[in-house]
Amino acid sequence: MKRMYYVSRFSRALSGQDIDRIGESAQRYNRQREITGFLVCLGDAFFQVLEGAGDEVDRLYHERIAPDERHKDLLRLKTEPEVEERLFPDWSMKVFNLNNAAESLPFAFREMLSSLLESHRIIAEYTQPSLLEMLEQGIRPTSVAPRRERVTVLYSDIIGFSRFAEHVAAEELIGLVNSHAEICSAAVIGEGGQVNKLTGDGVLAYFPGRSPDSAIEAALSILGEMARQRAASDATSAHRHLYGGVGLVHGMVHEGNVGSPLKRDFTILGNTVNLASRIESMTRDLDVRLTIDGSVIRSATREYPFESLGKHLLKGQSKELELFTLRTLSRLDIKDVYRDIEAFVTQGP
Repeated sequence: MKRMYYVSRFSRALSGQDIDRIGESAQRYNRQREITGFLVCLGDAFFQVLEGAGDEVDRLYHERIAPDERHKDLLRLKTEPEVEERLFPDWSMKVFNLNNAAESLPFAFREMLSSLLESHRIIAEYTQPSLLEMLEQGIRPTSVAPRRERVTVLYSDIIGFSRFAEHVAAEELIGLVNSHAEICSAAVIGEGGQVNKLTGDGVLAYFPGRSPDSAIEAALSILGEMARQRAASDATSAHRHLYGGVGLVHGMVHEGNVGSPLKRDFTILGNTVNLASRIESMTRDLDVRLTIDGSVIRSATREYPFESLGKHLLKGQSKELELFTLRTLSRLDIKDVYRDIEAFVTQGP
């Protein structure tokens, strides 16, 4: 059997009768499929536990619960895949509406539960998606053994960031970094990748699999969205000068837990990761927005207009590497970009 825990928030105000109807519908469905558990309604949040045959619990979650428009921000807290005994054998679906239990449930306890739910949701925003997936599947991340995996690594950072950091107000600087991170994250996740970490103004991401096509598409989306944001920004905004370089490398990485019991990180390591950062920095020297290693070209399955940028000796590498870009991307006059940034940060728009 499987046991699953999840939380969600109301997408609209629900009355006591609405919640009763949810409970009645769940009872009828669950009895037919021998699923048991309970549902707690607290404030504007649902907390539910389901237990039963694994395929039935999965079907209920994915086909009925997840698409239900009465709630949003659905988050699986935990999944126990090998349950031998039910905790709630007599409850096909027991509903507890704690909002109606003012006398029997102390106010302080209700506040504590609400705070726990909110804290978990905030922590989830700071956590790498792959770790959340492990927790949802009942896997303890700290117990995952290190492994080698073939991926495409994407690295992007903001051109001229040090000049912004010296002169721009803190709120505007953080806004610039957040815009870049949001653009990169949306593109990476949209193409099935993982955002591994934010490194100041940089974003490190990777795409599992033997084809780098998704990473190339994500890179194009990032550069396209930054161009759209520049065009839509007012001349008085630093976003008018938001340019980023992107580097792509395909190869083997080591993935696993790094750190100590005091601070851990589940991350990727290896020369492929280092190389992505190194070739991304070459966008400034080569007046391009995207730099690609030959490993990407050799593994791509779609037809792309690759263009050679010649061989270069990169920091930390023992031999010259041929770098590439895409002919369809307009070249970047880095001197003009730096000149405009300098004028913006020192003289104002």
